[in-house]
Amino acid sequence: MTTATNPTASKAVHYKTQPIARRKDQSAVYYAAYITGETLHDVRRDKTFWRKDDQGDVLHWEIVGPDGEQNWTLSELWNGAEHAAKKINERPGRQTVIALPHELCEGGHEAARRVARGHCLWLRDQYGIASTWALHAPSPKAHGESAKNWHIHIVETDRRMTASGDGRPVFGAKVRELTDGKQGKVEIERRRKDWEKRVNAELHRVGAATRVNLGRKPQGDGPDYIPGVHRGPKVNAMLRKHQAATRVAMIAGRALPPPPKRVASYLAYAAARKSANAAHRAMWQATGKAVSQIVTASVQFGEPTAPPNTVKNRAEPGQSKDTATSNAPPSDVTQDEEKARKRDAKDWERFWEQEARKALSRRQRQR
Repeated sequence: MTTATNPTASKAVHYKTQPIARRKDQSAVYYAAYITGETLHDVRRDKTFWRKDDQGDVLHWEIVGPDGEQNWTLSELWNGAEHAAKKINERPGRQTVIALPHELCEGGHEAARRVARGHCLWLRDQYGIASTWALHAPSPKAHGESAKNWHIHIVETDRRMTASGDGRPVFGAKVRELTDGKQGKVEIERRRKDWEKRVNAELHRVGAATRVNLGRKPQGDGPDYIPGVHRGPKVNAMLRKHQAATRVAMIAGRALPPPPKRVASYLAYAAARKSANAAHRAMWQATGKAVSQIVTASVQFGEPTAPPNTVKNRAEPGQSKDTATSNAPPSDVTQDEEKARKRDAKDWERFWEQEARKALSRRQRQR
């Protein structure tokens, strides 16, 4: 039974952001047309883009930018972003896809709009960028878990934005912190944390029992949770097609169609991989318990011998490791002895972790 103190984990944990790259023949105007459902003409490429009717409904979209941008149009904003990117391999923007818990959408869309609008306003305040966000409903052909695929699309500029005196968009310097190798990872985690906080606040507000956790480690339903295998869009499409054909055959009373070879091979691989993950987890849990016991015993009894191949027990040329003596001079100071014990404990822990990795590698090679 789920209680308020022990909420269940939501499956809406997808938060993927990536740059729009010209080297991949991508266009900010195309993504803006796709997420909003509007017909837009890309001046730079001289192409017109629109969204197909069978790709799900666009329930709502907005432009979020600095004060005074109320007169901006989609074409003006994103053609301006393409024009501001002068280099042939430049990135004119960034596109983000975020999954929404279905609890925020099935009874109405106001909660989902508040979350998306608040997150885009936070992006504006943090980085000075302009963005367009859109709320998408699941595909009309979806069923099962796919019928709960409510999600948010965000297309954001790669440059800081201001508004001119007459309310026109002005493109400034690039947002380097999002593209830097080290700082970019930190900023992406900040974005994920802000989204997680806002979604969980709305879930609490509507009285839902689920909560979103965008942590890197899989949460699952408890400590015995074993991660599965990522399917990907092609396998998902074949699975949906096979499930639809199976339902038609069941209704008509015909023999069930066999699964496609690729789907069958994926299901076999996923089952084998999940069994291997369970075996690896059990091995690591047992190894970690043994390492913890050894480290505790070595600290408790003041084990004087360090593990092999460490700085404190280095063998001289022609001398065996078993007869090697410690290079560190003895100390009578209590603080130095305590530091030495801690170093010994860390050396033992490192040594047994290496042994565990070797055992795991041997087991994998045997498989």
